[in-house]
Amino acid sequence: MDLPESVRDDLLVALVAAGCTVVLTLALRYGVGLRPPLLPRLSPMVPYFGYLFSKRNGLLSLLSTATWVGVTVLVTLVTFASFVV
Repeated sequence: MDLPESVRDDLLVALVAAGCTVVLTLALRYGVGLRPPLLPRLSPMVPYFGYLFSKRNGLLSLLSTATWVGVTVLVTLVTFASFVV
């Protein structure tokens, strides 16, 4: 089944955001032994919603899919570091 490029891009950003959310939660719980509140654990979803709401118009619509993936990973790492440090 061949998906249109826009659908593939949407799925990629969604999968990265979901994966980062799961990895962040597991790393904080089992890697560091912390149980942070729900909202910080959902922080990787923020760039995903930014991607969804800005992809049709505005300045952020000029960003590539790879940029959104990178921002999602960066937000995940910053969230993890804020609990560890």
